[in-house]
Amino acid sequence: MIPIEQAFQLIDENVAPLPTTTISLASSVGSVLASDIHSDVNSPPHDKSMMDGFAVISDDVNSGIKNLSIVETIIAGDWPQHPIESGQASRIMTGAPLPKNADAVVMVEQTESADTGRVQLLIDSITPEKNILRQGVNFKTGQTVLARGHLVRATDIGLLAEVGAGRIPTRDKPTVAVLPTGNELVNHETMPRRGQIRNSNGPMLVALAQQFGLDVTNLGSSVDDPDQIADLIETGLNHDVLLLSGGVSAGTMDLVPVILKDLGVVEIFHKVAVKPGKPIWFGVSNREGRKRYVFGLPGNPVSSLVGFHLFVRRSIEKMLGSPTAQIPPEFGVLHTAHETRGNRPTYWPGKRIIDAHTIRKFEPLVWRGSSDLFALAEAEGLIKFQENSTAHPAGENVEFFPFV
Repeated sequence: MIPIEQAFQLIDENVAPLPTTTISLASSVGSVLASDIHSDVNSPPHDKSMMDGFAVISDDVNSGIKNLSIVETIIAGDWPQHPIESGQASRIMTGAPLPKNADAVVMVEQTESADTGRVQLLIDSITPEKNILRQGVNFKTGQTVLARGHLVRATDIGLLAEVGAGRIPTRDKPTVAVLPTGNELVNHETMPRRGQIRNSNGPMLVALAQQFGLDVTNLGSSVDDPDQIADLIETGLNHDVLLLSGGVSAGTMDLVPVILKDLGVVEIFHKVAVKPGKPIWFGVSNREGRKRYVFGLPGNPVSSLVGFHLFVRRSIEKMLGSPTAQIPPEFGVLHTAHETRGNRPTYWPGKRIIDAHTIRKFEPLVWRGSSDLFALAEAEGLIKFQENSTAHPAGENVEFFPFV
């Protein structure tokens, strides 16, 4: 076994970002920026009003001049035609450009006006710059608004549109193939006979990869036959990432590592000091001038889940060009005392606890081992417990790795 930190390092050393490409703004949510995004405009593009009201000279108001002549009306999309002078104001709408000499806007609710071309102010004073936003105060032409490696969220789309980013620089999204193995597996729509279980790992791994918006191919499942496994692996190696589950431990029917070696996949590591998921296998193959990454995940479903979240997800993020985890860990304390066993770091299903004192707390769930998927129905993520410690009191500092 190698330490988990060494496994992370080996992944980082062997997994490379995919080639760059551009995609449309409309399809960019979930992508990772391959280069900085710079603005081609100032924001706002001009000094503008933040309210419907009257653009004024603050010195007028503060010196007692409250009855002003209206020189023009400015709406959003127009451009002021007249500067205002002492004793004057311009009627102005939200977002409209500020006329020359104006340095404040009086809200319409603080005025009275008639059809006489004049306005009466109902305030005694106003602060310069009140209710206005100066040109470029949000960002300026040429400024970096989103940095390389940023994960594009729905909330970023408006900003990207504002700066004219019609094509978004990103990286190719990796294609993924999923292949569970084992004589005991039957399709999830089939009623298992004695000695059989439904294939839960395949649909789960497909769904996990699809969370990244990836194109995922479900290869079905294979019995423990070397020729069948080899044929399906050959198909899977046409994808950037091949996720196998089962057949990577030390049993008689654990055929996957030998088959991968025969197919030219170079082993990077096999077995990591982590619980659950110790037997995990990782290797690299070069096909058609492009690296293919293979993960042999343990057959127990929660072990496969942990292996995906710790190692596969890290690799996918590296391929997408993300410098940091797209779903970063959270830090907090245990809500209740807990016990673990063994000399490996343990990742235990858990959930967040809402605390009246705003302290982030996490609750370990009742979990009966790496075949127990039932506990995951309530789980929001995994609580990490350090190795070589068994008693974990309430209030102990822990890391929590959210599923989403």
